[in-house]
Amino acid sequence: MAVLVLTAAACGRPASPPPKHYELKGQILSIKPEEQEVLVKHEDIPGFMPAMTMPYKVKSASLLEGRQPGDLITATLEVGELDANLTAITKTGSAPIEDPSAGPAVSASDFIDPGDPVPDKALVDQDQAPRPISSLRGHRVALTFIYTRCPLPDFCPLMDKHFQQVQDAVKKTPQLADVQLVSVTLDPAFDTPAVLKKHAQSLKADPAVWHFVTGDPAEVASFAKSFGVTAEARTPGAALEHNLRTAVIDPDGRLVKAYSGNMWTPAELIADLKAAPAPAH
Repeated sequence: MAVLVLTAAACGRPASPPPKHYELKGQILSIKPEEQEVLVKHEDIPGFMPAMTMPYKVKSASLLEGRQPGDLITATLEVGELDANLTAITKTGSAPIEDPSAGPAVSASDFIDPGDPVPDKALVDQDQAPRPISSLRGHRVALTFIYTRCPLPDFCPLMDKHFQQVQDAVKKTPQLADVQLVSVTLDPAFDTPAVLKKHAQSLKADPAVWHFVTGDPAEVASFAKSFGVTAEARTPGAALEHNLRTAVIDPDGRLVKAYSGNMWTPAELIADLKAAPAPAH
């Protein structure tokens, strides 16, 4: 199961928008033909994500025929509403793999699937109050990952804008009165509760609805990894290279659905929150 694979959409949705296509350039680190999956260390994908090591599904198993670890490739990444696949792979050369022992940033066994309980890590919110996921039992939860210094407008700032719209809908919709929003920082060393509180205020986040959380770096990293999210800086002080993941969690603290990347809209997330089991009264 690759990080970019999404769960099925709810029935009755409007027609899906056409998929988007991106050029991916990188190096193959490993191949799993039986799973139609290839692990690629790739450069920045303009307009979609920064450089990263990620497993990707391929549209057809034939795309992996003749491919070898170490191959340098140019590929087409097709990102639809429900999934993402490589639809073309062209070998452009080969090179030694810098660290043959390096595995994927996250593997399928690292992250949770729909129906699994969300790990209860020791997180704290912008008011320095304990904010593990268990503190939100009895609420439907929308959770995403950001960091306040993120320079990419289509990454963390976009997640903030989306959650602003979701917050507005939650406050105006009686059916969503129980919903809570959680933004987890990927930069806990810088994003202290005080920094997060200032950030929350700049977004006009209602602390009764929208929580910004941080914690011990190891705890935050472990929590993020359970959603298939990793973040690292190439050099000290550099912008974090990270992927995106946004989730819906039910009132019992179990994952309902997760979106990968930035290819979701507030309307879709609101619809999934409405479709999630409401808390018992």
